[in-house]
Formats: sequence, C-alpha cells, structure tokens
Amino acid sequence: MTINRKVPRPPTVLLTQAVLILFALVWLFSISRTLIMLAKADRGPSLLRVAIGILVLGGVVLLLLVAFWGLVRRKMYGKWLGLPSLILLWLVVLYIQLARPSGPLKYYEYNSPAELVGAVMMGLFLSGLFLILILRLAFSKKVNRFFESTTTD
Repeated sequence: MTINRKVPRPPTVLLTQAVLILFALVWLFSISRTLIMLAKADRGPSLLRVAIGILVLGGVVLLLLVAFWGLVRRKMYGKWLGLPSLILLWLVVLYIQLARPSGPLKYYEYNSPAELVGAVMMGLFLSGLFLILILRLAFSKKVNRFFESTTTD
C-alpha cells in the first residue's frame, strides 16, 4: 500500500485563486450594476449591444470561476484555464493603463513629472508581478507537484 501525501497548496496557486475570484467578483458586480442602470434608464443602448456585452463579460466571468474551481479541486484543467485567464487579465490591465476608456468619471491628472514617473513605475511593477505569477504557475516545479499529488489508500 502506497500513500502519497498531499503537497500543500503553493503560494502561487493561492495568489492565482485570489486574483481570479477578485476579478470575477468585480465583473459580476459590473454586470449587475449595468443591468440595474439599464432597467432605470428610459432610453439606453440597443438590446443587441447590451446582450453581446453581457454575454462577453459573462463568458469571461465563467472562465475565471471555472479556473478558480479547478485550482481549488487540484485539477489540471484549473492550471491550464488559470494561465489564459491570468494572461487575459494582464492584457486588460495593460490596455486600461495605455488606452483609458472614456466615461463620466474624470481621471486623476499628475501635478509633476515625479508623479508621472511614479505611476509608470507602479504600472511596470504590477505588470512584472502578473508576469511572475503567470510564469510560476506555468513552470514551477512546486506547482506541478501540487497538481500531481493525490492520496491513495
């Protein structure tokens, strides 16, 4: 009788789970807020545009939730869905930093070059953290052992 002990959950997997569930909750809130605002509005965008937007965001939220659940259950599909999910989130963060979407809220304006440099450095730092998380989830030996470990009696 061989007993393989379960490998403890690596910090990379925990952090990935936290990022996935955080973004899923934010986008679920965004979908519900949009639906509430549209219900209150007299005239809004066409129903087709709203449906397409909700389907796209709903699909992304579903992807994040399935990846999260796979990571919770130690399934390999969690790892392989978590990777494109993290890459998608990283690309969305990059896009929002580079091309600010228009809307009713005004953006913070920097008062000095030092503030601008600080903002750029913070953006690079966050991008670096996303890249490290993506690479560790993909290639870390601890993460691979975590997904390979099972308990047999």
